[in-house]
Amino acid sequence: MMQESLPWHALFLSNIWYATHGSEPWALAHLWTLAVEEQFYLIWPFVILALPSRHFLKFCGALVSCTVAYRVCAFALGKVDEATLLTFDSIDALAAGAALSFLSEEGWSAPRWLLWLSVPVGLAGFIMQIVFDLGNLVQWVVLEAALLLPLAAIVALASKGQFLKILANRSLSGLGRISYGAYLFHLPAWAVLFALSARFGVGDFFSRGPLTMLVAGSLSVLTALVSWTMVERPVMAWSKRLTSRLAAA
Repeated sequence: MMQESLPWHALFLSNIWYATHGSEPWALAHLWTLAVEEQFYLIWPFVILALPSRHFLKFCGALVSCTVAYRVCAFALGKVDEATLLTFDSIDALAAGAALSFLSEEGWSAPRWLLWLSVPVGLAGFIMQIVFDLGNLVQWVVLEAALLLPLAAIVALASKGQFLKILANRSLSGLGRISYGAYLFHLPAWAVLFALSARFGVGDFFSRGPLTMLVAGSLSVLTALVSWTMVERPVMAWSKRLTSRLAAA
């Protein structure tokens, strides 16, 4: 199953693979989120070029409405598990982010009361989703749509003022630099630990739990740091040199 799925992952079609083939291989299941982002990024520039700026916010609002309609239809058809993996389910968040970026470029800033209200509302909604089994109708259709505004406001709050100074801390920015790699490696790292525990006969030593989170998380960050130092940073430097040479030619 792992080998069969590799071409799908290489082509950023992981979400379609898992929507049509189920949850295996689980060690690469998180790649569906990267596939969704890449599919969006491939299409979005053409939308921006074709759409007059005066209609941009209206278009983003329409996308949010269409996403809610998509979830309602998927719920009615009993296809929630498949529908959550497809790009359409994430369009509302991506459109909200695009709208927030557009408004920021236009010099608009959200009212402070809305920003501070959004933090507890967003956290409360997040906790409700994690702790309580609310059912697909409430959790997926209603709550995700309701949390879109406060979550966007939290992003706006974190991008300026004291929060921005905190996020600009050297340690946090360094961790953020390798966060993509840490996310990429976290499930494969867990799969390796799981396989080793089975090989050495220690049972489910690395099943879910605080120890697993600590060890697998540390291994993911370490692997991401090695990847950044030995692969990503050299490739980015080479890419910049190549771009400079092409621009000068």
